[in-house]
Amino acid sequence: MNTALTLTLGVAVTGALAGAPRQTFHLDVEAVRVDALVTEGNRPVTGLSTQDFELRDNGVLQKIDSVTFEDVPLRVMLVLDTSLSLKGEALAHLKEAASTVAQLLRPDDRSSLLTFSTVLALRTAWTSDHTRIARQIEGAEAGGATALHDAAYAALTARDAQSGRSLVLIFSDGVDTSSWVPGQSVIDMAGRNDAVVYAVGREATLIEPGYVVDFTSGLQIRPRSRDAPLMGTLFLDALTRETGGKHITTKNSSQLRETFVQIVNEFRSRYLLTYTPRGVESSGWHPIEVRVKGRSVEVTARRGYLR
Repeated sequence: MNTALTLTLGVAVTGALAGAPRQTFHLDVEAVRVDALVTEGNRPVTGLSTQDFELRDNGVLQKIDSVTFEDVPLRVMLVLDTSLSLKGEALAHLKEAASTVAQLLRPDDRSSLLTFSTVLALRTAWTSDHTRIARQIEGAEAGGATALHDAAYAALTARDAQSGRSLVLIFSDGVDTSSWVPGQSVIDMAGRNDAVVYAVGREATLIEPGYVVDFTSGLQIRPRSRDAPLMGTLFLDALTRETGGKHITTKNSSQLRETFVQIVNEFRSRYLLTYTPRGVESSGWHPIEVRVKGRSVEVTARRGYLR
């Protein structure tokens, strides 16, 4: 029987910030990998090769070493909000959606499960045993507040040791109310990481006045007004845009299964571009621009990386 590793936020996240090894986008090799989604209308474009893409790093045209499509195994980190607001039917729908993701994974794919409320719980470390993931999903219970920033930070740092294409799939139904990590620190971590983040949440609605964790400060708590925008929505918009993913909102929890399936299928239809940076500085922020030559299509990829 697998025992969930439950971490209190003050120890787990503060420890991660202070003691975890600093991740960089390229790690111990020079090659840079960029996940790119190419669409025409709402449909993924297939059949492209290295000759079809143009990639610029810091404005300098780069030689693309390889382009792969669907051939690289997936590494899927499920990050699920199990705060008190999910109690009842919404949690049942979330479990169904997450279990469906486990069923969609192939034998050479690997996955991990992190749930969050006031505490983070790493319920399953990286594994190719997808039935094990499904069992742990079924055992999740709702309760507590919402540590969204902490959970996203932990997911980005808990990388699989085995190579593959990294997808972090986050579900949260509300704003952050209990994190220690500032939202901006999570965005900064995303720049040092090649994971693509897809986030799913409910449509933005007005909320009652109360207290939430500030987007930039982490520990500073301030009152909110009814007309203030949802901080959780702004945070997930920024995080997904930084990594080249998507933030999808649903009207109700019954749509979660369909949305999760859509995300996995879309992620499999992305291209993985690999190149070795040439003619650019070796350190600092590297903005990336990816386009398809001679075609009117949309390319979605990460904004850049930090070395």
